[in-house]
Amino acid sequence: MQYRLFILATVAALFAAPACAQVLRQAPTNALVSIEAPSATQFRRLCENSADPADCGKRIESANLKHPSAPDVVRRDGKLLAVTIPGEPPFIFEDVDSEAGPNVSFYAYSSGADAVVLYRARADKLDFVLLHRPTGNVTELPNEPKFNRDGRYFATADFCKDGCENRLAVWRIERRGALRERVFTPRVPWEDAEVSWGSNIRLVVDATEGGKSTAINLDVNDPRWTILAP
Repeated sequence: MQYRLFILATVAALFAAPACAQVLRQAPTNALVSIEAPSATQFRRLCENSADPADCGKRIESANLKHPSAPDVVRRDGKLLAVTIPGEPPFIFEDVDSEAGPNVSFYAYSSGADAVVLYRARADKLDFVLLHRPTGNVTELPNEPKFNRDGRYFATADFCKDGCENRLAVWRIERRGALRERVFTPRVPWEDAEVSWGSNIRLVVDATEGGKSTAINLDVNDPRWTILAP
Protein backbone atom coordinates (compact mmCIF):
# COMPACT_ATOMS: atom_id res chain seq x y z
CA MET A 1 0.00 0.00 0.00
CA GLN A 2 1.18 3.50 -0.76
CA TYR A 3 0.41 6.49 1.39
CA ARG A 4 -0.62 9.78 -0.16
CA LEU A 5 1.66 12.67 0.62
CA PHE A 6 -0.29 15.69 -0.57
CA ILE A 7 1.30 18.69 -2.28
CA LEU A 8 1.80 21.93 -0.35
CA ALA A 9 -1.40 23.41 -1.74
CA THR A 10 -3.43 20.60 -0.18
CA VAL A 11 -1.69 21.04 3.15
CA ALA A 12 -2.31 24.79 3.02
CA ALA A 13 -5.99 24.22 2.34
CA LEU A 14 -6.28 21.75 5.19
CA PHE A 15 -4.69 24.12 7.68
CA ALA A 16 -5.80 27.44 6.20
CA ALA A 17 -7.12 28.99 9.42
CA PRO A 18 -4.53 31.02 11.38
CA ALA A 19 -5.27 29.08 14.54
CA CYS A 20 -4.45 25.82 12.76
CA ALA A 21 -1.24 27.27 11.41
CA GLN A 22 -0.22 28.01 14.97
CA VAL A 23 -0.94 24.41 15.91
CA LEU A 24 1.39 23.08 13.22
CA ARG A 25 4.41 25.03 14.41
CA GLN A 26 6.60 22.47 16.05
CA ALA A 27 6.76 22.75 19.81
CA PRO A 28 10.13 22.09 21.45
CA THR A 29 10.70 18.34 21.60
CA ASN A 30 11.13 18.39 25.36
CA ALA A 31 7.70 20.04 25.72
CA LEU A 32 5.90 17.04 24.25
CA VAL A 33 4.81 14.18 26.46
CA SER A 34 3.76 10.68 25.50
CA ILE A 35 0.15 9.91 24.66
CA GLU A 36 -0.36 6.39 25.89
CA ALA A 37 -2.06 3.65 23.92
CA PRO A 38 -5.30 2.43 25.52
CA SER A 39 -5.00 -0.30 28.12
CA ALA A 40 -6.80 -3.59 27.48
CA THR A 41 -9.68 -2.38 29.67
CA GLN A 42 -9.88 0.97 27.91
CA PHE A 43 -9.74 -0.74 24.52
CA ARG A 44 -12.68 -2.98 25.41
CA ARG A 45 -14.68 -0.05 26.75
CA LEU A 46 -14.04 2.19 23.76
CA CYS A 47 -14.61 -0.50 21.15
CA GLU A 48 -17.53 -2.30 22.73
CA ASN A 49 -20.34 -2.52 20.18
CA SER A 50 -18.23 -0.83 17.50
CA ALA A 51 -19.38 -1.52 13.95
CA ASP A 52 -15.99 -2.73 12.66
CA PRO A 53 -12.23 -2.25 13.21
CA ALA A 54 -12.33 1.16 11.49
CA ASP A 55 -15.02 2.39 13.88
CA CYS A 56 -13.00 1.06 16.82
CA GLY A 57 -9.97 3.00 15.63
CA LYS A 58 -11.91 6.24 15.35
CA ARG A 59 -13.24 5.86 18.89
CA ILE A 60 -9.70 5.44 20.22
CA GLU A 61 -8.52 8.41 18.17
CA SER A 62 -11.34 10.61 19.45
CA ALA A 63 -10.28 9.89 23.05
CA ASN A 64 -6.57 10.49 22.36
CA LEU A 65 -7.11 13.75 20.48
CA LYS A 66 -8.29 15.25 23.77
CA HIS A 67 -4.77 14.92 25.20
CA PRO A 68 -3.04 18.33 25.66
CA SER A 69 -0.06 17.26 23.52
CA ALA A 70 -2.16 15.94 20.63
CA PRO A 71 -2.40 19.22 18.61
CA ASP A 72 1.40 19.40 18.45
CA VAL A 73 1.59 15.92 16.94
CA VAL A 74 -1.55 15.16 14.91
CA ARG A 75 -4.69 16.80 13.62
CA ARG A 76 -7.86 15.36 12.12
CA ASP A 77 -9.92 17.07 9.39
CA GLY A 78 -12.63 14.83 8.00
CA LYS A 79 -11.02 11.99 6.04
CA LEU A 80 -7.53 13.44 6.48
CA LEU A 81 -5.15 12.77 9.36
CA ALA A 82 -2.03 14.98 9.45
CA VAL A 83 1.11 14.06 11.40
CA THR A 84 3.55 16.93 11.95
CA ILE A 85 7.12 16.50 10.72
CA PRO A 86 9.64 18.94 12.28
CA GLY A 87 10.74 21.46 9.65
CA GLU A 88 8.66 19.83 6.89
CA PRO A 89 5.04 19.82 5.68
CA PRO A 90 2.76 17.44 7.58
CA PHE A 91 2.49 13.81 6.48
CA ILE A 92 -1.11 13.26 5.36
CA PHE A 93 -3.07 10.01 5.55
CA GLU A 94 -6.46 9.80 3.82
CA ASP A 95 -9.25 7.40 4.75
CA VAL A 96 -10.79 5.55 1.80
CA ASP A 97 -14.55 5.05 1.69
CA SER A 98 -14.62 1.37 0.82
CA GLU A 99 -14.81 -1.91 2.68
CA ALA A 100 -11.14 -2.56 1.89
CA GLY A 101 -10.05 0.84 3.25
CA PRO A 102 -7.52 1.69 4.44
CA ASN A 103 -8.83 3.67 7.37
CA VAL A 104 -6.09 5.13 9.58
CA SER A 105 -6.55 6.45 13.14
CA PHE A 106 -4.24 8.06 15.69
CA TYR A 107 -3.44 5.47 18.39
CA ALA A 108 -0.48 6.70 20.50
CA TYR A 109 2.63 8.87 20.63
CA SER A 110 6.01 8.01 22.22
CA SER A 111 7.97 11.12 23.20
CA GLY A 112 11.14 9.06 23.82
CA ALA A 113 11.08 7.72 20.27
CA ASP A 114 9.36 10.85 18.88
CA ALA A 115 7.13 8.48 16.93
CA VAL A 116 3.41 8.35 16.22
CA VAL A 117 1.56 5.04 16.26
CA LEU A 118 -1.36 4.67 13.87
CA TYR A 119 -4.09 2.03 13.89
CA ARG A 120 -4.91 0.86 10.35
CA ALA A 121 -8.08 -1.01 9.41
CA ARG A 122 -8.52 -2.73 6.05
CA ALA A 123 -11.89 -4.53 5.99
CA ASP A 124 -11.72 -6.95 8.97
CA LYS A 125 -7.91 -6.88 9.08
CA LEU A 126 -6.07 -4.48 11.33
CA ASP A 127 -2.42 -3.69 11.86
CA PHE A 128 -0.28 -0.76 12.97
CA VAL A 129 1.93 1.86 11.37
CA LEU A 130 4.74 3.76 13.07
CA LEU A 131 5.79 7.18 11.78
CA HIS A 132 9.15 8.46 13.03
CA ARG A 133 8.66 12.24 13.14
CA PRO A 134 12.32 13.37 12.87
CA THR A 135 12.72 11.56 9.53
CA GLY A 136 9.18 10.98 8.25
CA ASN A 137 10.09 7.29 7.99
CA VAL A 138 7.05 4.97 7.95
CA THR A 139 7.25 1.38 9.25
CA GLU A 140 4.44 -1.17 8.96
CA LEU A 141 4.06 -3.31 12.09
CA PRO A 142 2.29 -6.65 12.56
CA ASN A 143 0.80 -5.66 15.91
CA GLU A 144 0.74 -2.92 18.51
CA PRO A 145 4.23 -1.66 19.47
CA LYS A 146 5.03 -1.72 23.19
CA PHE A 147 7.76 0.81 24.04
CA ASN A 148 10.27 0.44 26.83
CA ARG A 149 10.63 3.26 29.35
CA ASP A 150 13.16 5.39 27.49
CA GLY A 151 11.60 4.88 24.04
CA ARG A 152 14.77 3.45 22.47
CA TYR A 153 13.17 0.04 21.88
CA PHE A 154 9.72 -1.39 21.32
CA ALA A 155 8.41 -4.92 21.03
CA THR A 156 5.69 -6.57 18.96
CA ALA A 157 4.05 -9.92 19.65
CA ASP A 158 2.01 -11.33 16.77
CA PHE A 159 0.58 -14.78 17.47
CA CYS A 160 -2.58 -16.50 16.27
CA LYS A 161 -3.70 -19.64 14.45
CA ASP A 162 -3.82 -18.11 10.99
CA GLY A 163 -2.39 -15.01 9.34
CA CYS A 164 0.13 -13.96 12.01
CA GLU A 165 3.93 -13.83 12.07
CA ASN A 166 3.92 -16.08 15.16
CA ARG A 167 7.02 -14.52 16.58
CA LEU A 168 8.11 -11.92 19.10
CA ALA A 169 10.24 -9.04 17.80
CA VAL A 170 12.32 -6.26 19.33
CA TRP A 171 12.74 -3.09 17.31
CA ARG A 172 15.34 -0.36 17.82
CA ILE A 173 14.77 3.34 17.19
CA GLU A 174 17.64 4.77 15.15
CA ARG A 175 18.27 8.09 13.43
CA ARG A 176 16.72 6.65 10.27
CA GLY A 177 13.65 5.32 12.08
CA ALA A 178 12.62 1.87 13.36
CA LEU A 179 14.81 -1.19 12.74
CA ARG A 180 13.78 -4.77 13.59
CA GLU A 181 16.74 -5.93 15.65
CA ARG A 182 15.91 -9.46 16.87
CA VAL A 183 13.13 -12.05 16.84
CA PHE A 184 12.10 -14.96 19.04
CA THR A 185 10.07 -17.96 17.84
CA PRO A 186 8.91 -20.39 20.56
CA ARG A 187 9.64 -24.08 20.06
CA VAL A 188 6.02 -24.91 20.89
CA PRO A 189 3.73 -22.52 18.96
CA TRP A 190 1.78 -20.00 21.05
CA GLU A 191 -1.89 -19.42 20.31
CA ASP A 192 -1.68 -15.88 21.66
CA ALA A 193 0.75 -13.63 23.52
CA GLU A 194 0.93 -10.22 25.19
CA VAL A 195 4.23 -8.45 25.79
CA SER A 196 5.28 -5.70 28.20
CA TRP A 197 8.58 -4.35 29.57
CA GLY A 198 9.74 -5.28 33.06
CA SER A 199 12.74 -2.98 32.58
CA ASN A 200 14.48 -1.22 29.70
CA ILE A 201 16.08 -4.52 28.63
CA ARG A 202 13.71 -7.22 29.95
CA LEU A 203 10.46 -8.35 28.36
CA VAL A 204 7.57 -9.97 30.21
CA VAL A 205 5.52 -12.25 27.95
CA ASP A 206 2.11 -13.69 28.87
CA ALA A 207 1.39 -16.45 26.36
CA THR A 208 -1.17 -19.15 25.72
CA GLU A 209 0.47 -22.48 24.91
CA GLY A 210 -1.55 -25.64 24.37
CA GLY A 211 -4.60 -23.95 25.86
CA LYS A 212 -2.74 -23.05 29.05
CA SER A 213 -1.42 -19.67 30.17
CA THR A 214 2.30 -19.27 30.73
CA ALA A 215 4.55 -16.33 31.57
CA ILE A 216 8.23 -15.87 30.75
CA ASN A 217 10.85 -13.19 31.27
CA LEU A 218 13.09 -12.62 28.28
CA ASP A 219 16.13 -10.36 28.45
CA VAL A 220 17.13 -8.70 25.18
CA ASN A 221 20.55 -10.38 25.54
CA ASP A 222 19.06 -13.87 25.91
CA PRO A 223 20.81 -16.31 23.49
CA ARG A 224 17.46 -17.62 22.26
CA TRP A 225 16.94 -14.51 20.14
CA THR A 226 17.75 -14.56 16.43
CA ILE A 227 19.73 -11.41 15.71
CA LEU A 228 18.67 -9.62 12.53
CA ALA A 229 20.67 -6.40 12.85
CA PRO A 230 23.88 -5.54 14.76
